[in-house]
Amino acid sequence: MPKIILKDAFYSPFSEEFADKSIEQSAEQIRDVIRQHTQSIGADRDYSYSDAGHHYLCSTMMDSVFSAGAIASGNLLENDALVSQSFTHAYECACWGYCLRYHFEHKPHQPLLAISILDINSMEMKYWSENEQWGKSGFGITTLFFEIQQEGDAADLLHTGVASGGNNIISFASFAKQVARKCQASILSLPFFPESMSVPVRRSLKDVALLSDGHAHYGHAFGSDPWIAFINDHQQQDFADQNIVFGSLALRGYYCFADVSVAVNVHTRHF
Repeated sequence: MPKIILKDAFYSPFSEEFADKSIEQSAEQIRDVIRQHTQSIGADRDYSYSDAGHHYLCSTMMDSVFSAGAIASGNLLENDALVSQSFTHAYECACWGYCLRYHFEHKPHQPLLAISILDINSMEMKYWSENEQWGKSGFGITTLFFEIQQEGDAADLLHTGVASGGNNIISFASFAKQVARKCQASILSLPFFPESMSVPVRRSLKDVALLSDGHAHYGHAFGSDPWIAFINDHQQQDFADQNIVFGSLALRGYYCFADVSVAVNVHTRHF
């Protein structure tokens, strides 16, 4: 049976105020955080970042920064380890799930991979600071390190698609119930939503244990939300050697769910 094993998970929050920083300073801060994350992968263990077959950078909101040439995505990673890298934003908050799916389909011979979720408001765009669609925003970088075991069909572990109809939240909750049932999941980690959105979603999933909704503290941190919830809750309740379904929903309706096995010696840190 195939497995997606989470070995490392790190999160570094960023201040929402960039008025006192130039774009160059913001880029340097991003580079420093990614360097800190990659150097922490596999610490005191028998693997390291250099073992990764690929490093996927993904984002909901930074395409405008990169397309404007303000920051070059290719310059955010020091590549002394010679790990191949790519950047995508097409699926917004759900990008990380599509990156996992791509790796399963196209790089089955490379069992280790890194994913970094970058959402920093470097250009101080008001749209991204707060929005009626998701409330207050949270900014930061999440880096995840996975081992993939390819025995069997990954379709049992990864579920991606587009929510249809006029209410993406209700559709997302319905998909979450279906995936939880199919994966026989007892734990779900979901996006951070304002109370008006979070309450109906969580009520509809009352038969499943849900990790914390951190919207009151973090705001909506885009694709990082379910991973922040895990990092925080893992400090209070040890999830090592358990299965958790992580899910994200994009504004345009893209969604992803991944049935993830938490490594026995999983390494987590909130910087």
